[in-house]
Amino acid sequence: MRKVYLYREGEKKGSGDKFIDALVACYADIKTAPYAYQLRRGGYRHALLHKLKYRVAFDVEGNTVFVYQVRHTSRKPSKKFGP
Repeated sequence: MRKVYLYREGEKKGSGDKFIDALVACYADIKTAPYAYQLRRGGYRHALLHKLKYRVAFDVEGNTVFVYQVRHTSRKPSKKFGP
């Protein structure tokens, strides 16, 4: 996430912090209700960052959440995690 932070901060002062804040909030939402998110390709779930075009691909096993990818939605979809 450091690369995303530095890139966004280089584009516009403060936008790196905005990204981190949105990511932390997204992680908190996932932690609160991980099964509320629809199963997608390969059995992974996706959550979107609030007001930003990033998606978190994750899996849930019992009480553990595994985050596999945070990806900008305008990038070519991942073959493994899907659109």
